[in-house]
Parts: sequence; C-alpha cells; structure tokens
Amino acid sequence: MEFTIKSGSPEKQRSACVVVGVFDNRKLSLSAELIDRASNGYISEIIRRGDMEGKLGATLLLHSVRGTLADRVLLIGLGKERDFRDKEFRQAIRSAVKLLNETGSYEAVLYLTEEKVKRREVAWRVEHAVLVAMDAVYRFEQMKSEPTEVRRPLRKLTLSVPQRSDLTAGEAASARGLAIAHGMDLAKDLGNLPGNVCTPRYLAERAQELGKEFPEIKVTVLERPEIESLGMGSFLSVTNGSDEPPRFIVLEYDQAVKKQKPLVLVGKGITFDTGGISIKPANDMDQMKFDMCGAASVLGAF
Repeated sequence: MEFTIKSGSPEKQRSACVVVGVFDNRKLSLSAELIDRASNGYISEIIRRGDMEGKLGATLLLHSVRGTLADRVLLIGLGKERDFRDKEFRQAIRSAVKLLNETGSYEAVLYLTEEKVKRREVAWRVEHAVLVAMDAVYRFEQMKSEPTEVRRPLRKLTLSVPQRSDLTAGEAASARGLAIAHGMDLAKDLGNLPGNVCTPRYLAERAQELGKEFPEIKVTVLERPEIESLGMGSFLSVTNGSDEPPRFIVLEYDQAVKKQKPLVLVGKGITFDTGGISIKPANDMDQMKFDMCGAASVLGAF
C-alpha cells in the first residue's frame, strides 16, 4: 500500500473516500464538523436519526455527500473523547481500513490522524496509522493455489496532519512506519509457513537474501562442521531428531556511530518443536511451527 501525507480541509478532497471521526454521544470531530457545514448539516441530520452513535469502531459509509468533492464519506466511531488513547486510536484506524478494503475505495484520505491522542504527537499518530493499516490488510496466501480475490483493494491511503508545518515530521513517520511494517510482514510470512517449507536451510537462505538486498548487513551461516568445531553441543542435540541439517545464522549491522553500545537480538529458530511430542495435544500440534518466530522477528527487525 502507498502512503502520502497531506494537510487540507476534508470537504475539498477529491478522493474515493474521506474518513472522519465521531465521538460517543454523537459528538462530531473537527473534520466531521467541517463536512457537516459544507453539507448544510447533513452529517448532523444523519446522526440525529441514530444511524451513528459514535461507539468505538462503529462505521457508517455515506455516498455523494453534498458540498464535498469525495465519492464517499466514512464516519468512524471514536468512543468517548476523554478515553481516546493509544488502543482506541488503533482500533478506529483498523475499523476504517478494513471497511475501505472491502468496499471498493481503492484510495482514501484519513483524517483520524488529526485527532488528539493523550501524550502522543502527530508523528506517533502517523507512524502507528501506517502500522495498523498494513496489519489490517495483511494476508498470508503463499500456500493457496488460488489466492483470495479482493475487489478493488485499498491501494493508497493519504494521512492528514493538522498543519502544513507537520508535513515533514509526518512524511518521516510514514516512512518509518512502512519500514517497520515490512519487517513485520516478513516475520509473519516466515511464521505462517509450514515446517516442511520453512526449514533451517530456508531460514538461512532468506537471511542471505536480506544480505543481498541490504549490503550494510553482513550475514554468516554456520553449518554442522563449523557448529561442531565451536563445541555447540546443546544446539546440535536439538537438531539430532531431524533429517534436516542445522543452520546457525548470524547477522551484523555496524552502521551506527562508534560510541553507541552494541545491541544484540537473539531469536530461537526451531522450525518445528517436536520436544515432548507425545504429550502435546493433537489439536494444537500445527502451532509448533511457530517456535521459530523468535528468529523470524530478528530477520524482520533487520
């Protein structure tokens, strides 16, 4: 998905959809008020009828709202204004993106990033809007012979900031959020793969691909002879129950300033946990593939 940052009035946006918030007890957010004025009170009229109470995560999609340039206006419930914090912000963003992705609005302008969140600046709101949006549209379909078809999926999301002076910080936050989201997607993809595909060898190859994609990352993959020479008997004992040969993956990134202390991430990469397999409940056996999510998270972080 593509993300852009913009500052401007919601009723003037030429878009497939403009997304604004409504607080509990039918209180309009500032962006919703602006659309209400432009539409001669149409939003207020809709709310008075009881179609939108403002409950957290509630949605109401309106078409061809007079006085606006957008095809649609999406109202999102924000819950109680005094309780609108991190969790509520994320939930409102998720509700908006999920509905947009299901209704053919291939692009939209989101004004929820203008809403004040306690102790959070605009950069935080933009970064986390990107993270939540990417997570909301994530699908793992690598193992499907026919991927699920989404009719006109959401492809572009414009995040609004209150002032033009917020544009630079917003763009940096958007780029940071998208980078983190890509890492999260990689970790989720690796975790979702079955154990007969995501083997130690597969994880090592994926790490080496990262090294090719990002030359700043040094990748070292140790195989059995090197692991034995280092006396890593405990590590080797875990792999002795499998025909799959072991791999020990080391990634290094040293582009920080010289005075900065090193940060070490350690992630377990057992690709299918067979320890105590005779006492594990059969219904949850498939979840043993998630034992390598520590290693997947390290690769995602890199």
